Amino acid sequence: MSAEVAEELVDITIHVKVPREYAEEFKRDVEARAWYLSHKGELFKNLKKLKGILKTDKSWKELKEEYYEGLTR
Repeated sequence: MSAEVAEELVDITIHVKVPREYAEEFKRDVEARAWYLSHKGELFKNLKKLKGILKTDKSWKELKEEYYEGLTR
């Protein structure tokens, strides 16, 4: 974990009932979201370093949205 994380991280337990066929997918989605939130500052700092390097017709906002969507899949 990065030394730059200012917030204290805590463990939480959430109990939910989901259909068995979606249990693993649900767990992966929640874990991916938690990882993203705990590394958000670091990720955006790296994205800002890369801004302007990519040759694309997409806007910075569109690229950020695609990146976020990729994390939640």
